[in-house]
Amino acid sequence: MKTRAIVTEIIDQNIAVVSVERRAACDGCHKAADGKGCSICTLLGGKNETRARALNRIGAAVGDTVELESRSGRILGYAALVFLLPVVLAMAGYALGSALHLGDVAPLLIALGAFVLSLGLIALYSKAVVSRRLDIEIVEVVRRAE
Repeated sequence: MKTRAIVTEIIDQNIAVVSVERRAACDGCHKAADGKGCSICTLLGGKNETRARALNRIGAAVGDTVELESRSGRILGYAALVFLLPVVLAMAGYALGSALHLGDVAPLLIALGAFVLSLGLIALYSKAVVSRRLDIEIVEVVRRAE
């Protein structure tokens, strides 16, 4: 997956912070069409940009417009983790509660517990592993800062 961004900060020799405009998310938003702004951007404080750390082996400088590349498989894996795991665990919790014949409410409570537990596990995994990875790499300087 490729996209363009602007380098906003250099952390060290090989790591930069980039600002990426979320055009794809905003273009498909029904709220953007009615002139009230994108709902995703509204949830994130009204900005249609996000910041990320990127591997900077080519020496891009602050203000440079760069081409970023990320491995699609890893990004899709993160999406599956965040969106599918809670649903799958909630369904498994409900099935377990139903199989144990604990009444009508117990399967729902077990499903809810599994859902909340999965969100906690995702948060821990994100804090311990994902936040330390550099899944984005600067592969080209499109335009140097002036």
